[in-house]
Amino acid sequence: MIHKIYFYFIVLTVFYVFFPQAVLSKENAELLEVTPSISEYAMNTVKPILDTYDENDLLSQLIKVSTILNNPERGINQNTISPMTYMIYDKLDKIKLGFLATWRLTPKQKHIVKTWHTTFMQKNPADVFFAPSADELIKTKAAFGCSHYARTFIAVVKALGLINNPKDMRYVIACKADDYNKALHKNDNEMTINGHQFVLVRINEEWIAINTSKSNWSLMPKNFSPDLLSHDENIPIQFKEYPDITFLLRKIGKDYNDGCEDSSLQSLMNIYRSGDAQDPSFRWNHFKMHD
Repeated sequence: MIHKIYFYFIVLTVFYVFFPQAVLSKENAELLEVTPSISEYAMNTVKPILDTYDENDLLSQLIKVSTILNNPERGINQNTISPMTYMIYDKLDKIKLGFLATWRLTPKQKHIVKTWHTTFMQKNPADVFFAPSADELIKTKAAFGCSHYARTFIAVVKALGLINNPKDMRYVIACKADDYNKALHKNDNEMTINGHQFVLVRINEEWIAINTSKSNWSLMPKNFSPDLLSHDENIPIQFKEYPDITFLLRKIGKDYNDGCEDSSLQSLMNIYRSGDAQDPSFRWNHFKMHD
């Protein structure tokens, strides 16, 4: 996992170096599917830890699930590798994996780099940030980005049966407001826009944003509804972990099986501009930033 907000700056640098136009597609449901591996992890690792806690309200349980997923010993980041390692391997592909001994990777990490390069990085190296499914992340324990944590959180919560109504938990895609404004001003549909993926849950008729990368939450306004997201209005959201960043909601899953089609860099950039993975045009107006 990349700490604080450095993720945005690392991705920004990488994206400017690697930006081919190919698109990697995945089925929405596959990204969030509850597979045997996820069920086993949920029941054998997560549930026993949850059962030791005294607090049983749903929000506390959900935050604890996120905390477990972020734990370096029990979570999905035990084999985390710096995103730059994947990119360096791509640039030095002819030298092959032996060169990566310089980074002191474990045999497991070397296998992950090689496999993820073959599986997720052939059309666009930066797709490794977005392409792995929850199942892949549970199997490898190599999560390092916000989409990785959000997808795995949803799949594990489903496996645990903590949320029964599919519409009460949604995958969310949001972009940085200042990045969107700059790209819109330049009318540049190839400019990189950074952002964040997280999860919305409805508890007692209130919508709560769970920042699954940091195991914290923020209450949405009382009149908020994920089903009313439109191009008529930029809807901002902030997390206390990133006090200087305003995010703009761009796409929200219809239910907890909807992965929002953001499994490639190109698809995600399109969503940031239009809310549609296939539409590269700007569909929202300029967002007025507050001083």
